[in-house]
Amino acid sequence: MIIPTRKPIVAALSAFLLAGAAGASAQAMLEEVMVTAQKRAQSLQDVPISVNAVGGDKLADSGIEKLEDMTAYVPNLSMSETGIGTQIFIRGIGSGINQGFEQSVGQYVDGIYYGRAQLSRAPFFDLERIEVLRGPQGILFGKNSIAGALSMITAKPTDDLEMELSGTYEPEYNTREVTAMISGPITDTVAGRLAVRSSKTDGYLENTVLNRDEPNRDEQAIRATVSWDVTDSLDVTVKAEHDIFDVKGRQIEIVKELDALPGALGGLFGNTYGAAISTLSGGNALLTDSVADGKRHANIEEYSENSVDNLTVTANYSLGENTLTLVSGWASYEYEEVCDCDFTGADIFGLTTNEEYEQFSQEVRIVSPGGETVDWIVGAFYNEFKLDSLALEFTPGFDQWAVDNLGGVQLRPDSL
Repeated sequence: MIIPTRKPIVAALSAFLLAGAAGASAQAMLEEVMVTAQKRAQSLQDVPISVNAVGGDKLADSGIEKLEDMTAYVPNLSMSETGIGTQIFIRGIGSGINQGFEQSVGQYVDGIYYGRAQLSRAPFFDLERIEVLRGPQGILFGKNSIAGALSMITAKPTDDLEMELSGTYEPEYNTREVTAMISGPITDTVAGRLAVRSSKTDGYLENTVLNRDEPNRDEQAIRATVSWDVTDSLDVTVKAEHDIFDVKGRQIEIVKELDALPGALGGLFGNTYGAAISTLSGGNALLTDSVADGKRHANIEEYSENSVDNLTVTANYSLGENTLTLVSGWASYEYEEVCDCDFTGADIFGLTTNEEYEQFSQEVRIVSPGGETVDWIVGAFYNEFKLDSLALEFTPGFDQWAVDNLGGVQLRPDSL
């Protein structure tokens, strides 16, 4: 016999919520995250290295649009864009802003090495996941990845037709973003995916000298991917992408003045630099403002114009239970950048850089299925690149001030 009972509505609701939470918790515990940190598909909990994986849905839901945004979600990962370079660190280890060095934190997109720091500024879109590997990755990834590796995997064509269109508008900074994707079968053995992204924003810092908001960003990207199941044992994926990401101004604001160096040297440079700023800025106190108030005072028309192209071909062939993989990649970029590197309204120190880069790489590897008594990988990697880089310093205002006030003595070298 069933005897009906009455429960207060609060107790019933609490029981319902607890049951739902328990179900959600059980579902979360059963969810399996697959990664390719060791060049084979594995469950994240089976990978014997420190890995953080962020899926494509998480990237989209959290508004993660570039590598700098990832630092809020991945411990021990830090990145900053400066006036003269880009810095990426894992566990405090990185290469700094020396343009002569490739990054100690290697960046890989679908297995293709992106060693130049400028490439890390490219925006994210339509990604399957990002894997952040901590610690030296020289054996499986190589190419100077002594601090760690960032492995980005783009979304692949789907067996069923999928379409997606999303847009964002944020009125305070006039941010507009549109992303579109279509994916699905083309024939019985060929599938394709096309993704595009357009994003513009006016900026969140006020430049009081140029009377504009900075950084003003304009980003455009398009990616096409085609996968072909040639036979039951062979599949080929071809991906082509073109990105443009331009910026006017910078997200740099002076917020603290450093103490002068001890001794006569500190007094010489500190007093001279301060006097130069005062003279060249016409005595305007705002131009030497060091309060964090969302305002900057650079007087040079700063900009960064970037164009990136890449083509990647990946082939997988089943050799029994083992897999033979060939990854061929061509990538190139060019950028032009101007920096007001004294970061004030005085005409003291500027820098212009131009860089053109092109690379080709070929990777061949054979991978065992995994989960055996002995797991193994055998492979070879070839890479060649060409880099043309030019950096010019210009200090016209400071040089003239030094001539007028120091009898021709210049504390900075002539323009290179």
